Amino acid sequence: VSVKRGQESRLYTAKRALYLAENIKCECCKLRTATEVHHKKGRIGNLLTDTRYFLAVCRQCHTKIELNPDWAKENNYSLSRLSNHE
Repeated sequence: VSVKRGQESRLYTAKRALYLAENIKCECCKLRTATEVHHKKGRIGNLLTDTRYFLAVCRQCHTKIELNPDWAKENNYSLSRLSNHE
């Protein structure tokens, strides 16, 4: 692992932990405990650590988002990397 990748990984781990601590419930179903972070615009480049595009989700909802991209976009759980959504 390169020095740059290692730094990025440590930064992501810290931001992920803080985000999940602040967003305990799944932001999709609002029922279960959030255990994962979905990256609404993907994880390429700076998007990996950009908390504006984080979504705290439970495993079940994360799977639903990944398996149903049209539904996820309709419900604002996924965004195009090309969109201007902030």
